[in-house]
Amino acid sequence: MEEPGPLCLACAELEHLVFLGRGDAALTRRAKAASKLWAVVIRFSRSRKRYERQGLLVQEHALKKA
Repeated sequence: MEEPGPLCLACAELEHLVFLGRGDAALTRRAKAASKLWAVVIRFSRSRKRYERQGLLVQEHALKKA
């Protein structure tokens, strides 16, 4: 991971974004393209010993547009 490491939404000033879970690639692409600010949500899997993508945080208007 890059510095400073994992952060909570309030600490990263991203609490105004909404969560879009993984699973629908087309919706994810459209929402990411329409959003000026987005962030990838990841979680560490102990069994696989790697980080796994859980979804995206995008702006609410971009999600509605997508």
